[in-house]
Order: sequence, then structure tokens, then C-alpha cells
Amino acid sequence: MTDTTVAHQPHPYLGGRAAALRTLAAWRAGTADAPRTVLITGDSGSGRTRLLTAFLMLSDPAHRDRLDLAALDPATVPPADLPAPPVLDATGLTAVQLRWLLADTFAPGTDRAERLPAVLAGLGTPEQPQAVVVADIDRAGLLTGTDEPARVTTEVLLPLALNPGVRLLADLPRAEAERLAGDVPADQLQILDLDRDPWRDPDALLRQAELALPEPTVARQLAAVADTPLVVRLAGWSVQARPGSPLPLPRSAGDALDLHAERCGSDELTLRRLLAPLALAGPGQPLPFDLWAPVASAVAGKDLGPALAGGRDLLLPFFDLATTGDGTPGARIVHPAVADEIRERLGRTAREVHRRIATALLATLPGDTPRRWADATGYLREQLPGHALHGGLLDRLLTDPGFLLHAEQHRLRAAVDLLAAEGTPLPPLGRTWLRLAPLFARQELGVELRAALLDHAARQDGLPGLDTTGLDVPWRTLWARPLTGVGAVTAAVRPDGGQLLIAHRPGQEPELTAYDARTGEIDHTDPERLARPDGDQRAAGALALSTGSDYVRLWQRNPDGTVTGPIAAFLSAAPLAGADLTTDGLLLIADAHGVAALQPAGQ
Repeated sequence: MTDTTVAHQPHPYLGGRAAALRTLAAWRAGTADAPRTVLITGDSGSGRTRLLTAFLMLSDPAHRDRLDLAALDPATVPPADLPAPPVLDATGLTAVQLRWLLADTFAPGTDRAERLPAVLAGLGTPEQPQAVVVADIDRAGLLTGTDEPARVTTEVLLPLALNPGVRLLADLPRAEAERLAGDVPADQLQILDLDRDPWRDPDALLRQAELALPEPTVARQLAAVADTPLVVRLAGWSVQARPGSPLPLPRSAGDALDLHAERCGSDELTLRRLLAPLALAGPGQPLPFDLWAPVASAVAGKDLGPALAGGRDLLLPFFDLATTGDGTPGARIVHPAVADEIRERLGRTAREVHRRIATALLATLPGDTPRRWADATGYLREQLPGHALHGGLLDRLLTDPGFLLHAEQHRLRAAVDLLAAEGTPLPPLGRTWLRLAPLFARQELGVELRAALLDHAARQDGLPGLDTTGLDVPWRTLWARPLTGVGAVTAAVRPDGGQLLIAHRPGQEPELTAYDARTGEIDHTDPERLARPDGDQRAAGALALSTGSDYVRLWQRNPDGTVTGPIAAFLSAAPLAGADLTTDGLLLIADAHGVAALQPAGQ
């Protein structure tokens, strides 16, 4: 079928897909015959993202004004009086993170994970539905080789699709679209499969091929054999990179790789090895150019530096230029379908390739043991957890406090969760870190506070404390003791002036347990002889504290009695049982793990 008529021009960004655009415009208008949920699907490279982008250009007044709407089919243009719908990009996010993004967008102030289902269920009303667009679900997840798109479908899209107050539009892999179709009533759902009639657009593919290739006959041949629009684009880029050579007619992304290598006088294995570091990386920072040669050489087991240096034409169609988070130039794979093809061809060797990449990244750490993780590049911090997981090295790295503290916490948590799900025993420090991982990930804490909290948790778990030398930690744990049933903790003073921590355990025997605040040794002083700091003594202290259910903040007390700050904080992964300050400035903490004394910096 054709998507255009004599009277109407195709969308200038898309070049076709008018039938799909009409359906999307009706969804946005909320017409009576339009389903509440529309799913855009198709093979990787079929143009899902491009179609969604073209539709959003028509939906956003800022972009719509730049288009000649009079030349377009009016049925493809959403109503002008509607604002742009909220768009949530799933790229690089877990299902949990995407749910938090929904909450932050539609219910600001949500601070408890248990409230997230209610947020999804409470969006909009049937009379005033809320439009929600979720993009690039195939790119969800922090690591390669995970089932995060399936979790997004189950935990995010399904509740939205079943909510009568939501009008949902999403682009996602075919398997996930079919999963939703099995759970959502058929009269409330429409699937636009761009590889199947009536949504595929062979005329648009031909127009694209005619623009990409100089010879009309070859363009027609390419449009007839290419599986997806991406394959046509790769063929066009191949011609631009290597004009004058025989024109390619690839059917798939794999064909495009192999035929382009042949056109450049190279072998496809070299090309795939050069691209492997880009294809195996998780979402996030591009690979810095200065790492490309050593990492690709590690993959190949030989020096690929000369091949990379002279491989501009060979590589050009398959990567995009980008800037890393550190501000240095880098490269990323041109499309997930190309990455999928390279990963699939690796097969059973993928584990060894990941191991080699992880080892090469570790070799970039400056200094000797202990490794100077503070100087690690942003790329290493983000990508090492995934490569170490898939390469079988992660359990060893979990014994290294520097890695636990400096690795990107969201990716590290995803990797450790997968490692644990596989049944691999975690080392003790890894288990301690995992206990704090939800806190670290949600709160986006700095490395200094993470170090103080991990040291504290290690001591709670009976492990040696961490060496925090070189880190400006806000406080350090003097000691931690296990104790059950603590309901409150208060400071007290012995007759000789010694500071004590008093643990109150209602209904327990003994009900009061005293510890020396400096050493953690049990104190047997008669409770009747202990003095509690009064209001004046507390007001004379250098610090003040404020507490919540799972946090304590320390404030600096000025000579005039006012406070400034906060200057430090203690955050807990579980509810606190109590907190207090000794008159000499020690912070006393009680939680489900027991009691502890912390010394704030400068005290």
C-alpha cells in the first residue's frame, strides 16, 4: 500500500508511514474509535523510534510550527489545542527507575517504593485521561543481556494499560507487545507492527533507498531485499564511506557489516572485533577514543591499533561520535540492531570477550595495589560492573572496597542482583554492600558518605572496618554492637565524667544496657548513679541533631545558640530506633542491627 496521495506530502522527517501517523493522531485526539493503548512494534531497525519521533514532532507546538502542515494529510496531525504529551524515555533505566520517573513526573514528592503501584493506578480519570508516552523500551536496562524490557512491560506498561484513566503510547519489541496483548482487553489495545500490513510501507522504503544510493536500479533492488529501514541506511552510509566500490545489497544488519568490510578490502572479523567494545557496552557513556584501541586489542588478542587508526572508512557506517561524561570525545554503536548482531555472532565466546574487556579496563587504573579507584575514568566506573558480571570476575571485585564505593551504583546493583540470582555466593563485604544498595541508588549519595555508611555496615556485620584514608568522610564509626529489641537510645554520664550510650529495650531483660561511648565496652555502673544531659547542657554542645524515621542530620551550633548546616548526615536502609548526642559530640545510633557510636569529623 502507499501512504501518500497526490494532494499530500509525506512527513519530511519520516518520508512515509502515513497510515501509522493517522492512528497515532487519533489516539492523541482521543476519538471514540481510538483505543486507549497503542503499541508501536517491529523488528529492531524497523523504524519504531523514528515513527514515534515524527509523531512527537507533530504533537509538540514548538516543533509543529517548523513544519508545513498544509502540505501534510490533516488526519496525520494531532489537534493543535493539545499540548505535547509527557514522554518517558526508558533508555538505560530499570523498571524500578522508570516507575520512580513516573512518580517524579506525575506525583512529585513520592518517597516510598510501596507507594509506586498506587501512583500508577491513580493517574488520570476516565473523564479526563492522562496521556503517557514511553519510548525505547527495547533499550531499557543498565546492562546488556538482561530481561529488563520484559520487567518494564510487566511492572510499568501493564498497570498503565489497565488503568482506565490513562491513554498509553509505547514503542517496544514484538515479544513485549504480544505479552501485553495477552493481558489487555482487545478492544482497548492496538498494535502497529511496522513489518506487517497495513503498517509496513514499502513505498517509503523505496524512497529512502533512492535517496541513499545513486543508481535507481540498485536502489530498487535494495528496497526489495532489505529487511528494515536501518539496513537501507547502513547501505547508504557504506556508499558514502567508500564511494566507487560495487554497491551493496544487504538483507540484514549482519549482511551490511560483512559486505561493507568486503568493500573496504578488510575482513568482517576485524570489523566485528573493532566494534565489539561498543556493542557489548551497557547504555551510558560512549567509549573514549583513547580506550578504543587497547580494549579492542584485548578482545582480539592482538594489536588492533593500526587497524583502528587506518579504519575510518571501515568503521564509519557503524558508530556515532559522542562526548563522554568526562568531556572527552568518544564513540557509541550506531544502532542497537548492529550491537545485537555483533553479540549474537560472538555466541559462546561472549563470556571470554567480556572478561578480556574487564581486564583491559582494570589495567587502566592508575597506581598499584590498593588500586586508586578515585582516579578511575567515568567509563570504567559505569561499564566495569557489566563486563565483570558477564566475564565471571564480579565476585572477586566485590571484595574490593574501592570498587564497591566508586563503581556506578545503579549498574553495580543490577550486576550484583543478577549474580546473586544465578546462585553465585557473594563475599561478605559484597553482601554488606547489597544491604545498602537500595539506599545508595535512591539517594545518589557522594562517595564520602557511601564510604562512611559501608564502613559502618561492615562493622555491624562483624567485618573489619574500611580504610577510608584519603576520603573526607563526614563521620567515622567508633564501634558497633549487635543488640536486639532496642526501642530508644540516650546519652548518659558516669560519676567520673565518662560518656555512655544507654540502650532502652522495653520488655527485655535487662531493660537498660549501657556501653562506654568511646570504646563500646559494656558498662556496669548503677543506673541510679548516671546523669542524663539536661536542656542547658545539650544547648551548650557544639552540635545539634534532627531525626527522621531513617535519617539523622547534624547541625553546627553557633555561640549565639543558632544552628547552621546541616554539616553531616547518617542515613539508614531501615527504620532507626533512636539517636542522641553525647555532651562531647559523639552521635549514638540504634537500629534493628544494634547500637553504635559515631564520631563526626572535627570532633
